[in-house]
Amino acid sequence: MFVIACAMLTACGGGVSRPGAGVTMVPMLGGDAVVMPAFESVQPELFVTPGGQPNAWADFDNDGDLDLYVGFRGGVRARLYRNDGGTFTDVAAALGLDDSLEVRAAAWGDFDADGHADLYVGFTPAATVPNKLYRNPGGGARFGDVAPVVGLIDRGTTRQPAFIDYDNDGDVDLFVAFRDRPNALYRNDGGRFTNVAAALGIADLRKTVGVTWWDWEQDGDLDAFVANQDGDANGFYRNVGGRFMDVADSLGLSERGRAADLGGVGPALGDFDNDGDFDLFVANYGPDALYRDDGARFTNVAESVGLAGDYHSVSAAWGDADHDGRLDLFVVSYLTGERDTPDHFFHNRSDRFVNVMPPAIAINNGSHGVAWADFDRDGDLDLALTNNHTAGTHPLFRSTLPGSVAARSLQVAVRDARGRATRAGSEVRVYVAGTRRLLGARLVDTGGGYDSQGITPVHVALPSLAPVDVEITSLVASERMTKRVAAVDPRAYRGRVLEVRVP
Repeated sequence: MFVIACAMLTACGGGVSRPGAGVTMVPMLGGDAVVMPAFESVQPELFVTPGGQPNAWADFDNDGDLDLYVGFRGGVRARLYRNDGGTFTDVAAALGLDDSLEVRAAAWGDFDADGHADLYVGFTPAATVPNKLYRNPGGGARFGDVAPVVGLIDRGTTRQPAFIDYDNDGDVDLFVAFRDRPNALYRNDGGRFTNVAAALGIADLRKTVGVTWWDWEQDGDLDAFVANQDGDANGFYRNVGGRFMDVADSLGLSERGRAADLGGVGPALGDFDNDGDFDLFVANYGPDALYRDDGARFTNVAESVGLAGDYHSVSAAWGDADHDGRLDLFVVSYLTGERDTPDHFFHNRSDRFVNVMPPAIAINNGSHGVAWADFDRDGDLDLALTNNHTAGTHPLFRSTLPGSVAARSLQVAVRDARGRATRAGSEVRVYVAGTRRLLGARLVDTGGGYDSQGITPVHVALPSLAPVDVEITSLVASERMTKRVAAVDPRAYRGRVLEVRVP
């Protein structure tokens, strides 16, 4: 892993700028025919248990590859799969993470900024204990629940947690969505948490399931979209100097007035049209939505691009699976008691999306969790699912893109000045070297899949192995600060991650 570290964002290649100025888009087919990946099952005898819900990737042991946490319905113990060179071993029991309660939500984040990924786990009211914050001491030692010590004794019908720095003070705060009580925003003050949601105007009383954060208005702080169920309108909380205002109606995001059996479930952010900003897909009970960012407001274009199906969708994840330069979309669906509620793998054909579900994956319908990650470090995206029906599994699939195609990618990890994962919501844009021709825009994970958050590098496919410029935009003291790392050679990062450090 190569590190580019700077004491100030104005150093290391190009000063401070605002992304988007002078950006031109370029088609990304590399001159070759599009090659759709096949997928092969990984250790199917290990990933066999049904009832999976959240799944989230992070390198918990800092050995350079991604490990996978999976939570389950009540009575089935949680799993933590340690990745050792592409082979997985369940170490949850050995590390004290094998909860057998109803695990509904999971998020990785370094709350104490010690360089080790910690894990927040959310349950249902039927659980006999409050939600837990497992501190990772590192060195292979057992995790310990520190929630009572740090002020996080809380419970409810827990849904999406997200470690984000809403106040730009350099540490990660924690947002937790609840379906049966007001949402919580826990401000982190030196490793202790205080729920400030009501005081700051973001204690949404509606039945929230999914949340995702990004600096939509590019004013230097994170805003939040909340997907609400049971007919409740969605919310979009604009962050104004650390206080929040719901502007979903004015932006075209609220879906106000829908029937009581409809609602938002799983939001997923991605730049599907390669214009440099982030668009919002929402997996719904009811027709799914794709809100294109049109500047002053959002436009739901799902019907025109083939994504408005009514699948009783639960969650979704964007990823450029075939390395053609366009984000594809995996959408999972679930109906209680129905074995074969179909999942969908939508290939982005620029003007429309087409379902191209591979047969090897189609047999695993009825899912909740979905997460892309390059676990084997070969350059392409692999896929983890959790089937939530009684006959399902929680399968892991390896992408089998040809090596020459898989090599055309770059993965970028954004860290703070001391190399810690505290910069969720940072934006990464990759350009043809020496130009403003955009090859891809990605966001450091702030929540997605099924009520999950991981700590993973962003993945951008490239049209060739020619050098590229990488821009990282982070939020510092209510400012957007952008650093450019020039002339990055993708060949030097095959099997490795470009780590860029920012204050």
